[in-house]
Amino acid sequence: MRRALHAFTILATLAPAPQSSAQQPGAPSGRILGVVFDSMAKRPLAGAVVQLATVPAAGTIGVVRVLHTDSTGRYQFDSVGPGTYLLGFQHVAVDSLGLLSPVQRLDIRSAATVRTAMAVPSVASIVHTVCGQHETRDSLGVMLGSVRDARADTPIAGAFVSLRWGEVVLTRGGAMQRSTPIVDTFANEEGWYTACVPGGVPVTVRASHETDVSGNIELSTFASGILRQNIYIGHADASQAPDDTSASGRIGGDRIIVRGEGQASGFVRALNGQPIPGARVALLNGANEARTNERGEFTLSRLPQGTHTIEARAVGYVPGQAIVNVVAFRRDVAELVLEDVTAYLLDPVRVAAVRRLDAAARVGFERRRRMGSGYFLDESVLDTIRAMTFKDLVRRIPGLQFVRGRTITDSWREHIEFTLGGRSEPCLPVVYLDGAQLLQAETDLDGIIHPGAVRRIEVYHRPGSVPAEFRINEPCGVIAIWTGPRRSR
Repeated sequence: MRRALHAFTILATLAPAPQSSAQQPGAPSGRILGVVFDSMAKRPLAGAVVQLATVPAAGTIGVVRVLHTDSTGRYQFDSVGPGTYLLGFQHVAVDSLGLLSPVQRLDIRSAATVRTAMAVPSVASIVHTVCGQHETRDSLGVMLGSVRDARADTPIAGAFVSLRWGEVVLTRGGAMQRSTPIVDTFANEEGWYTACVPGGVPVTVRASHETDVSGNIELSTFASGILRQNIYIGHADASQAPDDTSASGRIGGDRIIVRGEGQASGFVRALNGQPIPGARVALLNGANEARTNERGEFTLSRLPQGTHTIEARAVGYVPGQAIVNVVAFRRDVAELVLEDVTAYLLDPVRVAAVRRLDAAARVGFERRRRMGSGYFLDESVLDTIRAMTFKDLVRRIPGLQFVRGRTITDSWREHIEFTLGGRSEPCLPVVYLDGAQLLQAETDLDGIIHPGAVRRIEVYHRPGSVPAEFRINEPCGVIAIWTGPRRSR
């Protein structure tokens, strides 16, 4: 039962109005009208329950009139006689947070039209309710929404919602440590979930209930802000696609591929509105791939139902992502706009002095770059990229792809694979960090490398092109990452 949804009706039952409070026939009447606004979604609130109650005497509630706002959030009570009234509204979006909307007292003394607007409680109130004792941290935001059935569009009570994000903590010794906080919550009886998360940080969200699941979707809200995102979940058929380890160089067993009966379509365009033909579009886990036609249109088939993230990639463009709802009751059209790599890297920057780098390491880097056998990025390029994650730094490097975990338990993590180098299948490169080889495994580099600390990157797609400093006995190439202190700006 919704908390306080019919508060006026309950009060009317406890304190009925005297018979004399009803409007007499022939008495002058007016109107009360207005709009209910949703401050979370920044638009009028449709379907809100608006209640107008007479107050015949102090401490009592008389006749209660109830109506719903229309699609534009408007309401209107006609035939309103002189008297004192209480006006308020409720909606599941507010009720799910345990908040009560403000109640307005109106004193009507003549037959007139009274216009009054109402709104969902302030962002500060919602953040205070969800985050509790942590509300004083001005970097926090709130994510909320409804978990719904992808087949029938009905809310799912008790659905499990898991949120996680990356955090970097500076220790007392000056070292950076990266962690992955996890917030797990359950939807209430109305199917609504709420979570307190850091603002301005990409948060990966996934919902499930029994055998129904959603995809991994990446969201971000502003500090002291609110983001509402409904999540659809549906049935998915999971199967194992075995890897040929000896041929591909992959490690770790079979890959989990999810399929279904859903479909998603859309188009891929450049910033100037021109279609991008030949772009590769796929679910974020790399399955269910399609190519755009000459008009930039694509259709993905055999998708599991639910909310998912799709990614588009094209040569010369920064990869782009979009959230799509693959549901049975409607067909969404996804729009992906890709930014040109050149425009992305040549944003205006402020010139500053080159930071001090370890002389020996830098000399080696420059020597290998002059050899011309790899792909190189130094601080002059890296400092122009607005990177939130390590993945953002290397998106523009050709021949790289990001692959999520192969099992359901590690599907949150992503590792790098090489797609160039004369091989028939992608392979797992050897990773060097500041000259030391990391354990060759499917490592999520976002978990150990902060993008602001990266000063130089070297990529060698072919084992034969790898310099002696990184000599390997593996059928794949090398990616070498060099870090250093952040430059003061």
